Amino acid sequence: MTITVAEEWKRNLTAHSDKGLVGPRDPWWFTGKSPEPGVCPGVGEDGQITSLPLPDLDVCDRAAVLDYFDNSWTLTEVLFAGLQTAEAFYRPPAHNLRHPMIFYYGHPAALYVNKLRVSGLLDDPVNAYLEQILETGVDEMSWDDLSKNDMIWPSVSEVHAYRAEVYRLVRGIIEATPFAPDLGRPVTMNDPAWALVLAFEHDRIHLETSSMLIRELPVRLVRQPAAWPAPAPMRRTGAGGKPTPDSVPANHMVAVPGRQVRLGKPWSWPSFGWDNEYGTRELDVAGFDASRYLVSNGEYHRFVVDGGYRRPELWTEEGWGWRSFRNAKWPQFWVPDGPSGLHRYRLRTTFDEIDMPWDWPVCVNYHEAKAYCSWRSELDGRDYRLPSEGEFMVMRALPDSPAVEDDPVMRQSGAALRAQGVNLNLAFGSETPVDLSPATGHGVHDSAGNLWQWCEDTFNPLEGFVVHPYYEDFSTPCFDGLHQMILGGSFISTGDEASIWARFHFRPHFLQQSGIRLISAPEPAAADDEPVNQYSTKEMLDRYLMLHFATVQETFGSEDRLLAIAHAYPRRLAQLLMRTAERLGGSLERVLDAGCAVGGSSFTLAAEGASAGVRSVVGADLSSLFIETARKLALGQAVPYERVDQGEVRTRLHARAPKLADGARVEFVVADATALPEDLGGFDAVILANLLDRVADPRACLRQFTDSDRLLAPGGLLLVASPWSWQPAYTAPEMWLGARSLVPTSEYEIRRILGAAFDLVAESDEPGVLRDHRRHFEYFSADVSLWRKR
Repeated sequence: MTITVAEEWKRNLTAHSDKGLVGPRDPWWFTGKSPEPGVCPGVGEDGQITSLPLPDLDVCDRAAVLDYFDNSWTLTEVLFAGLQTAEAFYRPPAHNLRHPMIFYYGHPAALYVNKLRVSGLLDDPVNAYLEQILETGVDEMSWDDLSKNDMIWPSVSEVHAYRAEVYRLVRGIIEATPFAPDLGRPVTMNDPAWALVLAFEHDRIHLETSSMLIRELPVRLVRQPAAWPAPAPMRRTGAGGKPTPDSVPANHMVAVPGRQVRLGKPWSWPSFGWDNEYGTRELDVAGFDASRYLVSNGEYHRFVVDGGYRRPELWTEEGWGWRSFRNAKWPQFWVPDGPSGLHRYRLRTTFDEIDMPWDWPVCVNYHEAKAYCSWRSELDGRDYRLPSEGEFMVMRALPDSPAVEDDPVMRQSGAALRAQGVNLNLAFGSETPVDLSPATGHGVHDSAGNLWQWCEDTFNPLEGFVVHPYYEDFSTPCFDGLHQMILGGSFISTGDEASIWARFHFRPHFLQQSGIRLISAPEPAAADDEPVNQYSTKEMLDRYLMLHFATVQETFGSEDRLLAIAHAYPRRLAQLLMRTAERLGGSLERVLDAGCAVGGSSFTLAAEGASAGVRSVVGADLSSLFIETARKLALGQAVPYERVDQGEVRTRLHARAPKLADGARVEFVVADATALPEDLGGFDAVILANLLDRVADPRACLRQFTDSDRLLAPGGLLLVASPWSWQPAYTAPEMWLGARSLVPTSEYEIRRILGAAFDLVAESDEPGVLRDHRRHFEYFSADVSLWRKR
């Protein structure tokens, strides 16, 4: 006798009925406006719905807000009208990394209620039980961190009734809430109305993520809704399920000149924005080459046929682990049309399977994108990678200070963008050919829309980032170095997601409507004059995280190692400064750690400096990699790094910053220590640790303190520490402090220079150590001098 054990999720199929969930939806399904021309905003004469423009909060009135709300609400209900039978609502995704669709059917409505309560626009829950179970989604830690999905979920009819009640409630709140014409000023993030527009944009995020989950369901469980935009009719399908030369646009590299870009949405921009969009970062982006188009299905087919999914050397270690666990052999949405070795494929769209459009962009995760870059590098004999955030902004060719009209979704609906060939704001119901959209002045197509573009950067806060109280955990849990940025939006990105300021992120194994743009740096001969940041590599970052944060046991393997006296060098320097200040009777209310690296001394000052009066510490370093890492630590994140044990053997460790003293704060900025910005203000003490022998002009660095009181006023303390390990790669020999024939030592020269404006109050030799591997350490003895300014 065979005993069949049903999967836990299937209990929902016996508990809930298919009634009303097969075939086209009747009018009862739509709890808001029915998707009909003249009834629901955004529905065209053809009966298909697209997105309205993003509301301009400087001017939009209540009627415009209601239209956008109705458009948002009905978009979601049209999408979910494509689910057929109860199984489509309760079957978990095949990867088991997300909830079933019933959760996402109710989740946006529950968030409306919860955020309106946080803002004060609503006092009581609508259904406390549903608002609790539908509140939080899944952010899996790894590709094998599987969700159990073994609960009995509420019925579709129960969630449907809940949505209807929330819709009526939200319309009433909108009708009673003041907007720009009522206020006589723009709506800002300090107004309760911000919670409403936040909920609209959250709904639209889940419109996109739900479309992905629907695209992953078995095709028998879905059906194209009549009101949903159809897949784009423009496509080159080749012959016999394989690409032909005329079906794959030739994707040449184009030169993109470098320029300075400023990241970050202005605080005064008249639309809603998520917290991570605000703040600033200025970047000098060097010139680079970019692929004219996104990588097409036809181009990617060569990678698949060439065994790209069978070659571990093309993948990162984590990427190969994902590929092996999932047994991936081709992209998720490619449907084999014959035996696997035949390499004939069709394409799964949101609701259908179609002949493969070889000229559409390939949809892949980050691991697949990086493996493709490695394969193309090998094939073409040049290095390819994905764009950085700065390079992506250069490709968009926006003005230095964009106006509202420069953001397409602020003024144009999806229908208007469709007429221009721009696949954004739900202009089309699928990807479109990679050569359809207009090119920028650099010759780059799809600088926005079609598919998101994976970037090299992990998700990070801009300088000045502030959490918004209406949604405190929207961004900060993802500043962990484990979420990869995607930029540019996709065909189904609407509203804020489709804005020029959008900055989104996913774990590298998670599939989104996202594709590949190839970037190649200039050839080496063309880059000879470019400055090189010697501290930008991952290997160097790992060594400095160990120097600044590893325990004695983690560094040496035992507490009584001979070199243990050299442990915690950054912390000991900070403690020396604090002891000296207390001995001299001074206060260290504000301290600058110039050349802070990953912040070990900065954190020690902020954590242990209460008795010395420390209230504020600013860490500055030229390496954006170091500063971004220090900022993650300041947010309380555990930053992973690798310790080299021997050869290729590594141990994964985590750096953590100490708890700051009450009232103390620490911040980190990217800055050149030889030309510190004026807006840093003045300080009571400055640390220059292991810095002067690693800058191009050490005298220029010192002149900021000897010739001016801007950064350090009389009575302020200056700590200088260095092993004086001069190297021409960092400092030209003629710029060294001593260590040449005319002046005997650097120790002598530093005392001569500083003695003109400072009094020497303490000096010592301080040992330090950098670990190479378990049997090799780089020991140094730093010359430390502490000075008080006259």
